Amino acid sequence: MTKIKELRDKNTKELLELLKKTQVNLLKLKMELKLLKLKDVKEPGKKRREIALIKTILSERRLDNLSKVEEKKEGDK
Repeated sequence: MTKIKELRDKNTKELLELLKKTQVNLLKLKMELKLLKLKDVKEPGKKRREIALIKTILSERRLDNLSKVEEKKEGDK
């Protein structure tokens, strides 16, 4: 499990790559769970939480960038 601080230190491109990798990993874990090959049944939940954290950080950055653009537009008027 990746810590929040480590995620926040990554740039957006790295976060998007990590998001894709984690989503693929989650699909594999779900398949293993269905086939009864997964030892740690909590692992898919941990991956879902990690995906949610990454998406939250990306959303925060997007909103921050939008607010900066709006402030710049208001300053230009």
